[in-house]
Amino acid sequence: MELTLENLIKIIIGVVVVAAVSYGIYYFFSNNVIDLFKNVGVDSTGKLFMSLFL
Repeated sequence: MELTLENLIKIIIGVVVVAAVSYGIYYFFSNNVIDLFKNVGVDSTGKLFMSLFL
């Protein structure tokens, strides 16, 4: 397989797309999902389940 300019551009675009998707998934989970489980203790378990259902 030759490493031509066309193949190099495809590789660079693929790496950029994978990095963008990875960052998007990290950003979603850090702002939405992880905040849901912060400060979860015995007293706030009911609030957690109510926030999941509502």
